[in-house]
This record gives sequence, C-alpha cells and structure tokens, in this order.
Amino acid sequence: MRVVLPWVLLFATVAGAEEALYESRLVFEPTDQTPGHVHASCVVECPNGDLLAAWYENGTPLSPPYFSAQGDKSDDVRIGGARLPKGADRWNAPFVMADTFGVSDNNPCLAIDGAGRLWLVYATLLGVPENTWGSALVQYRIASDYQRPGRPAWFAARVLVPHPTGFETALRNALPKRVREKESTDAWLGKRLKDPLQVRLGWMPRAHPLRRSDGAMLLPLGNENFGVVSMAITKDGGGTWTISDAVPLAGLEQPTVTEAPDGTLLAFFRSADDEVHIRRSVSTDGGMTWSLPTLTDRVHPFSGLEILYLKNGHLLLIYNDQEDSPRDRLAVSISADDGKTWKWTRHLENTPGGRFDYPSVIQAKDGSLHATYSYNLKTVKHVHFNEAWVQAGD
Repeated sequence: MRVVLPWVLLFATVAGAEEALYESRLVFEPTDQTPGHVHASCVVECPNGDLLAAWYENGTPLSPPYFSAQGDKSDDVRIGGARLPKGADRWNAPFVMADTFGVSDNNPCLAIDGAGRLWLVYATLLGVPENTWGSALVQYRIASDYQRPGRPAWFAARVLVPHPTGFETALRNALPKRVREKESTDAWLGKRLKDPLQVRLGWMPRAHPLRRSDGAMLLPLGNENFGVVSMAITKDGGGTWTISDAVPLAGLEQPTVTEAPDGTLLAFFRSADDEVHIRRSVSTDGGMTWSLPTLTDRVHPFSGLEILYLKNGHLLLIYNDQEDSPRDRLAVSISADDGKTWKWTRHLENTPGGRFDYPSVIQAKDGSLHATYSYNLKTVKHVHFNEAWVQAGD
C-alpha cells in the first residue's frame, strides 16, 4: 500500500508583490515494495493541466536503505513515471514509462512539442554492468494519447545516433588538463576520434529538451566518453535531426539550455573536471554553434542543474549551491540581468547528510513553478512555488 504524505503548505506575504506560495509532497512514499535507487526525475505540464514526472529506478525492490552503489548500472533499471491530475492533492500510483529488457535505461527527460505531443528521451546503457555511461544509446518515444490515467500510449519509438563536428576543437581547448606529457596531442586525439563507437555512443540526455520559439526541438546532450556537449535539433517532429558543433571545450556534461527573450540561447553545464564553478555558453544561431564557455560565480558539487527563463525575463537556476558532496543543499537562484548577478536565492532543501539532487523545473501556464528532484535516492519530491517565495529568502 502506498502512503501519500500530506501537502506541506506555506503562504507568506511579500510587501508590494504577489503572495508567496510554497507546497511540497513526495510523489510516492518508499517502502520495501517500491523500486530502489530512484533518481534523475523530469517534470512537464500537460495541455490539460496535469503534471507528468519521469525518473529511473531499479525494477527489483531493494532492501533498506533502498540504495545500491550499482543501482543505476544494473541490468534491470527502467524508466518510471507518475501523474498528478489537475486539481488533485496527490500523485496517482507510479507506472513504468519504458523498459528495455536486459540493460539499464537512464536519465529520462520529457517535453511537449508544438503539436501537443509528449516526448520521452532517455539513454540505454548497452554495456552494463561492465561498461556504463560510455555505452549509452539515445532513445526517444512520442505519444499523442497521454492525458489520461496510466502510461502514455507511445506511437513512435526511435533511436538517435549523433554525428557531431567540432570534437577536435573542444578537446584541444581542454588539453592542459586532458593530455599526459608522454602522449603527443595528435596521437591522443587521433586514437579517441577514430573510434566510431566512442563518438556515436556515450550520449546522455538530462535536462528538458528546449522547444525553440520557431517550433524546433533542441535536445541537449553530453558525451560521457569525451566530456563534450552537442545539441540535436529537429524541425520535423523527430523525422530528421541536425547535430550542432560541439561546444568548444571538453570537461562538460549534462547541459541545460533556455531561450532568452531576444532569441539568444543560453546553456549552463555540469562540470566533468575539477572546476566547481558552473560554466555557461551562448548561441546566437539557434544552437548550432556556441561560444567558448566561461565561468559563472555559482558553485556546484559536480551535480545536475537546470536553468529557465521565466515569462518576465528573469533567469532561474536550480542547483546544489555547495562545492562538495553530499548534495544536501538544493537552492533556487533568480537573476534579473541574464545571470550576471543573482539577486535572490532560497533553499528547497538544507538538511545535513541528506541527498537532494538532479532537479527539474518548469513554469506552468499560471506562472507558478514546479520542480522535482531525487529525494535521498528513495523517491521523487515535488515542490510547487512561485518567484515571490524565492524572493522572500530563507
């Protein structure tokens, strides 16, 4: 029997602003019968107002404390999901979104395209348990029938194999940290780039795909074999794809992309090297080419994050605002100047020893914000809040 926690509800008044809103709940209460190693959620709002969330989980329940070091690399990992109907005070019972037999399905992300169709994108780790992230193959599914109880009815299931350019530039820009003295630059690059499996596999999604203002879908991807990021872009609903040049720096992963009011695309990245500050890059051609990433003043413990331009033009960042693990502090920061400075920060979680990470955030049609994130790797937590609540501070 699943136990649903009551809403934790907080209202406060901010002088001269909208009423601050914060409410939270677990998507499901973990028990010895629920899946273990629940991680990497993503949330979307359906056209009818329902919320859908997806995450990955072990298909076989784990014993307390519901965590295994190999939990996300075993061969029974699948994509789980759940629905919060519009106006409901609890999430419906979870269901299986996707499950590739005999391997691990990881890092799901969700999006609604311009035709109102639901997309599920995820990585299947073909080489588990010996070879994990570097063996990832990107899959995606599309559904038109998904605004009803239960699992979406997928009408398309496809594979995406990126063939990007610009790898060499990205790798050369990272050479001081990436190449041993005994290896020549050309030899190191040549060995890596001549292996088509390393180039075509290892691509991992994480943050939401971006529906550009022109209707195209942009999928941010990071390659675990090189620490290089590229964008996959489709203008025909996934029929064909264009792959961007690699962002010109290695040591990046799990990109998150948002579109500014002027059409410029902004990307933030999780670091794949020893730099604790979050890097950012911009694109002025729809995501096909990117500026050399620069450092922001925001720190993170090498963990997932997401950015989002709000309807009022403010930029929101959700992230672990600490330099070291454990990821026991999760913050929302808001900038009024495109991320140059961050005027407001408030914490969704701040419990020493806990683990709250891999956040996903959306702005709903009513202007409020919904976020989901891993809650101690046992379940997914959902929080509903607004900008006024963030601006009120801790």
